[in-house]
Amino acid sequence: MDGIELICFDMAGTTMIDNGLVLEAFHRTVDQMGLRGDAADTAERYVIDTMGQSKIDVFTALFAERATVANEAFERHFVEAAQELGVSEIPGATSTVGILRDLGLQVALTTGFSPTTREALVEQLGWADLFRVRVSPVDAGRGRPAPDMLLTCALRARVSSMGALMAVGDTASDMQAGQRAGVGWCIGVLSGTDDEPRLVASGADRVVNSVVDLLGFDALTSR
Repeated sequence: MDGIELICFDMAGTTMIDNGLVLEAFHRTVDQMGLRGDAADTAERYVIDTMGQSKIDVFTALFAERATVANEAFERHFVEAAQELGVSEIPGATSTVGILRDLGLQVALTTGFSPTTREALVEQLGWADLFRVRVSPVDAGRGRPAPDMLLTCALRARVSSMGALMAVGDTASDMQAGQRAGVGWCIGVLSGTDDEPRLVASGADRVVNSVVDLLGFDALTSR
């Protein structure tokens, strides 16, 4: 792990508690789109299986030519649900990221949400100054599991190589993106969607309980 310069953190499930917001927004969207019964259940299973991926890609698979309408509805419902139910950080995430920054590491935030939704969440969490590099699929080209968001973060942070980047996330898509980007380390966390076997099978080099455990990595903290 020597030489890590940039840590790219996923958002929901990794640094932010999901609180069921994604599924709540999806249920509202499905209702608006007119899906019922088995069709709605099948769509929900697909959403769960593809957690971490670009939402527009997910809705393209589910709704085809109606994907844009569904995605816009989802984003609206998500922000509404976040305002109603509130959002909060994974316990200790803010202080952990702050400590890592103080140690000289650069940090970035990646998410499958649109920039509008991302920035609404960042504002609620008070993270505008904490994560100055924030990237969504539309900013990079493609969402996870494609490597584009991690490559964009690396360019913005001007790292010396992709091996100097660590990707941290809670889903198989996060790990797959890290592997495809050729990052130095893929770290899976158990605070979100996927369990340890799926994270490891998808390319995790190490799996920890939460981002707080990064402070136990000697190569990060002995700088």
